[in-house]
Amino acid sequence: MTYLIILGIYLAILFAVAWLSRRNLGVPTLALAAGALLADAWASSLAPVVAQAGLVLTKPPLTSVVAAVLTLLPALIVMVRAGRASSRWRSVTGALVFAVFAVMLTYGAFRAAVEMDDASRQYAAYIMQYRHTIITVCIVCAVMEISFRRQPHASAADKKKK
Repeated sequence: MTYLIILGIYLAILFAVAWLSRRNLGVPTLALAAGALLADAWASSLAPVVAQAGLVLTKPPLTSVVAAVLTLLPALIVMVRAGRASSRWRSVTGALVFAVFAVMLTYGAFRAAVEMDDASRQYAAYIMQYRHTIITVCIVCAVMEISFRRQPHASAADKKKK
């Protein structure tokens, strides 16, 4: 159960970071997907470079840490420039989708970093069974959030300039 508790804390931290940003999280959620592609392509190549720079880890494996950073970093960069969420409901749902998607994309690195106990194995198998469905739903939610976002109204000063 310790594995599930740590996984829950990881999910809660990602949710808190996303929710406290009070941003529209459709684009940052899709940036997570781009980060996952970067991690897949470059994590094994960058791990030796990071090790030569002086960061040496045995547990968790350095490749897992590099993969998680490569996955999360593009989303965090994009999150800084994302527009403000229009309502509390959108902020909470966006943060939840962002956090779940981030956990699913970094799950392999997380599993390599945290020792799994016997009680958690069945839950981990259940998560892995529905992993692709969860990822698909998160991507659809992010695209819908981007598609249905209302554009801000032009201010009176902007209208006078035209």
